[in-house]
Amino acid sequence: GFLCEHGLGTKRNLGEAVRLYRAAGAQRDVKALARLGMCLEKGRGVVQSEAEAAASYANASKLGGAAALFDAGMNHLGITVVMVGKVSAPESYTLQLAVS
Repeated sequence: GFLCEHGLGTKRNLGEAVRLYRAAGAQRDVKALARLGMCLEKGRGVVQSEAEAAASYANASKLGGAAALFDAGMNHLGITVVMVGKVSAPESYTLQLAVS
């Protein structure tokens, strides 16, 4: 879904991204549920629905998706969080923040 949403390696297709996020979310994929929530909240590739967005965020939260929800919150503020380099331990990561 993320690749379709952002046109990375494929043509940008928000509708397909939402479809893929829904399918992955049905399989309990926390990141997909958070990304789906963002799409629903902003009306990206789908009719905007704050109620559905809240439900998607709640489902991600119930599955223990703190990191995914953090990313969703940053996105809401207009900040994109990108992992840089390899992650080998919780304290050995670098975040690159960029205003989108």
